[in-house]
Amino acid sequence: MHPIDRLTRPFLRQLPLAAALAAALAAAPAGARTSAPPQPQQAARPPAAASTREARKHAKTLGAVVVQGRFVSNAGISAMKLDVPVIDTPYSISSYSQSFMNAIDVHKVSDLYGYMTGIQSAGVTGYDITFRGFTAGANDPNTILVDGLPGLATRFGSPVTIGISRIEVVRGPSSVANGQEEPGGFINLITKKPRSEPFYEFSASGSGYAGHGIGATSKLGSDVAADLTGPIDQSGRFLYRVILDNSNRDGFRTDTYYRSLYFAPSVTWRISNTTSATLQYVYQHLHYSYDTYLVAPDSNINLVAPITTRYQEPGDWYREWGSVVSFFLTHHLDNGMTWHFNMRSVWHTDSARGHDVVKILPNLLDLSRRARGQINKRQYDHFDTSLDMPFHIGGIRNKAVAGLTGGRDSYDFNRTQFYNAPTSGPNSLDISIYNPVYGQGPALDQLPAASNPKFLSNRYSNTISYGAYFIDMMKFSQHWLGNFGVRYQHDHQDIQELRVPNVPSSNKNTSDVLPMAGIVYKPTRNWSYYADYSTSYVPPPANAINTSGVNSFSPVYANQVEVGSKVSFMHGRAFATLALYRINERNTFSHFACPYGTCYQQFGKARSQGAEFEINARPLPNWQILAGYAYTDAKVTASTNAFQVGQPLPDVPRNSAHLWTRYDFMGGAVRGLGLGLGVIYDGGRQGFIATKANEAILHLPSYTRVDAALYYRWSRYSLTFNVQNLFDTTYYVSSGFTGPLAIVPGAPRAYTLTLRAFFE
Repeated sequence: MHPIDRLTRPFLRQLPLAAALAAALAAAPAGARTSAPPQPQQAARPPAAASTREARKHAKTLGAVVVQGRFVSNAGISAMKLDVPVIDTPYSISSYSQSFMNAIDVHKVSDLYGYMTGIQSAGVTGYDITFRGFTAGANDPNTILVDGLPGLATRFGSPVTIGISRIEVVRGPSSVANGQEEPGGFINLITKKPRSEPFYEFSASGSGYAGHGIGATSKLGSDVAADLTGPIDQSGRFLYRVILDNSNRDGFRTDTYYRSLYFAPSVTWRISNTTSATLQYVYQHLHYSYDTYLVAPDSNINLVAPITTRYQEPGDWYREWGSVVSFFLTHHLDNGMTWHFNMRSVWHTDSARGHDVVKILPNLLDLSRRARGQINKRQYDHFDTSLDMPFHIGGIRNKAVAGLTGGRDSYDFNRTQFYNAPTSGPNSLDISIYNPVYGQGPALDQLPAASNPKFLSNRYSNTISYGAYFIDMMKFSQHWLGNFGVRYQHDHQDIQELRVPNVPSSNKNTSDVLPMAGIVYKPTRNWSYYADYSTSYVPPPANAINTSGVNSFSPVYANQVEVGSKVSFMHGRAFATLALYRINERNTFSHFACPYGTCYQQFGKARSQGAEFEINARPLPNWQILAGYAYTDAKVTASTNAFQVGQPLPDVPRNSAHLWTRYDFMGGAVRGLGLGLGVIYDGGRQGFIATKANEAILHLPSYTRVDAALYYRWSRYSLTFNVQNLFDTTYYVSSGFTGPLAIVPGAPRAYTLTLRAFFE
């Protein structure tokens, strides 16, 4: 297929549906009411005086380059699908703003996790995240939602920040609102939509490393981006937005690189004063080096090779590309109700050719490797339609939402090569742990396709889900609020093996009724106490197999009890949240390296309990502080293997904390200059769940990373110089998916210089 066809075909496939919806709305009676655009910034602009226009213009330009808004906003819709102030919500929510992303100045969303309370990166894919002690699966598209619906354009590459308006983090089980969700929580990325006022942002950045023996000019990178938005016609009924990003960077590890192309056009049609529809397309293509990271001989972190060491050949590669079409429709009714219809379709393909690490040899000096080739295809098609219903019953004011959801997740995992090479002979692919020499083994195309035919699988799965939910936020009095929600969820999963004979197909149906409830007490307008009960439900991953190569697993269920307090003080310039929680999970999964690559087991139950505190404050108009602390005690509470009971869950620090502060000078000779300082602390954590008493357990040490930034702005331009890991600390982010065979190191001292220009 021609590249242009590959890019546009998914988009064109959705146009008939969008056209049909638009035609139906256009044919509606003139008095029919429709919804405002999904984002407040898209609402019809009222007439304004010249002074008001100038003030808005001034604020808009400065808001992009200076700390004008809070790092964490006080509103969010992701927990209950209701636009309710955070202080009135009986759940732990953080909504991280563009001001936060601009201050830290990173290219990818995953680079922000260290500055989000209770969240850690836990592997190599965009979905590998630990929330409140529970690690989301590498193939769980519900870990990161986009505009409330699952499915990223890419799997390994994290979304780029330039396309994101804000990041909402919901902590704890949330299946009532979203269907299948991990017990610890999820991230919802709210994308940028077309705006009614013209605005154009251009940026260019250069980056590199200056630590761990890497010269400041030896591994350079570049990134160019643009964000263009405004009206298409003079009346402002049609709005557009186009976002582009092209990144070309070298990695700090030997012979590694990262190439990314991101293209996201969108159009909004204001069908009437109260109705709008937005059609959005995203295309992303990634090309980077194949890398399984470091190993720990004898599970001893002190025996890990230098962080720049790589065990893949220089020519090993990974590619992925994805297309996404999203459609958002909002329609206001005369009775005060609002109808929403959202849909999202994702087509994703990844292919790889490289060397996997299979095991550490008994001499603790060498590794055995396998030859791996794959072509994987994923497709996600989901919709959510809901009705917002404000109403009164007696003296109780209700803000309710009722909705229907449906979706299909299809996976086609095709291994084109899976050869576990012998440790001796002409086909050996062994490599030294501490002094790897490349090009010693045969080329991949000279090796057999598989060491055992049953390892060369082509697994196809199809999961169809649908659900119905009702959530109500009730105001009983000035001081008391309550929340109740319930969801019915049904999933049907088919799994087939298309290549390996005698592997039985599986067919599973699961359904459940999931509740949630909460209570809020507000002694004052700016202070609240809350308590909640919530639940979650996750079907077994389609690619999960046991040591026999069969998916025989059950859904994972969890429930949470949480209490907390939220307060706004300093005349609204500061907001803080304190949460205490306990989450109980059953049918807990663990995974480990096996001849099939990765095998799963479902061993019992787990519990995570802890406390979280987060504060966002602006002591002065030009000084902002974001800080958070999390205490997490997550461990196995029941297991078919008695030795595992009481062991910590992997990649979970008991103590973690972060701080980011930015100060901008507003007058004198240093006017326009700003300073930023960040600190991330993660305590020690266990790398995997051991299975026997004599097994060496991997422990990742605690670390403190210090970041810094220097800002300068003038007129319509801003310059940011950002340094991550200022003191060039050696640290390890996670143990990855296979414990001591995939330890992900933190980057050495890295710098980025970014120039931005803003026009109207």
